[in-house]
Amino acid sequence: MKKILMILTSHRLDCFKLCMDMLIQGGSIRRFDRVVLLLNGVKGRHLRYVRQLQTLHPDIPWDTIAGPRGRGWFISNLQNDCVKRYPDSLYFKIDEDTFVSADWDLLLTEAHEAHRDNSDLSLVTATIPNNGLGAWQLLNMFPDIREEFLKLPHAGHSPGAASAVWYYPHLAEWMIRKFLNLDEANRLARAATTDKWVPFHERFSINCICYDYRHWQEISGVQEQDEVGWGEWITQNKKLVVLAAHAVCHHYTFFNQQDWLDRSSLLEDLRAANVRTTVWERTLLARALPRAGRIARQLPAILKRRFIHSQ
Repeated sequence: MKKILMILTSHRLDCFKLCMDMLIQGGSIRRFDRVVLLLNGVKGRHLRYVRQLQTLHPDIPWDTIAGPRGRGWFISNLQNDCVKRYPDSLYFKIDEDTFVSADWDLLLTEAHEAHRDNSDLSLVTATIPNNGLGAWQLLNMFPDIREEFLKLPHAGHSPGAASAVWYYPHLAEWMIRKFLNLDEANRLARAATTDKWVPFHERFSINCICYDYRHWQEISGVQEQDEVGWGEWITQNKKLVVLAAHAVCHHYTFFNQQDWLDRSSLLEDLRAANVRTTVWERTLLARALPRAGRIARQLPAILKRRFIHSQ
């Protein structure tokens, strides 16, 4: 069965560059039969980078599917168009702000292979520290970290999508930093438990998934609200999702965490911990400039809110 990697990218070029650096330097991108960039309204400097990437790495079997910027069907149909272009395959989908280990695809493939004969199997998902299910799994695996976590303001330990680690960005940042280096995080995860796979039947995180053509046909293609609608369908039909507990990866930020995390140095720290960097990238100035730029972009909205509240 061919392996197809879809990478959805829209507007976070900084995240997309780190995503691609980790895929390329880790080597996993070269294990796919096709790497399809799903371009959701990509233009300007971002589009130039996409073209440069393809030129610099002609050995990677690239393809692109482009559409206008937007959510809902604008995203789902990019994924559906990819499946139609490459039927009868095993599909891996990640977002531009998803950062993976060198062997993430092998671990997700292993989980799929172990469950592929189960007709209830919907998909396989990685363990993401700053979403409800991923945090719940990791805190179960590491009781000492759980004890630290539960002392933080607003902390709670539950597997639901709308858990404390999703609502409160300081908890999300704390969890990511505890597992900052993915090679080390996965080494620790494999040493901590013998349970490679955790089955569940509820909503999943859309940011790093693996599914096959049978399941895509079963759901009649990815629907308009991919994660929410897909998750509801799985729950209603009592289908199976498999959490690959030994496949820890990072999703930089959910929408409600973004402003907080962008004001931190987390993105630069993720890069420093996981990819080879140049001498310039290791300097304080090079690390500080991107963060300053992110903060500057938030200033108009911050000043506007303060002006409204002062009236």
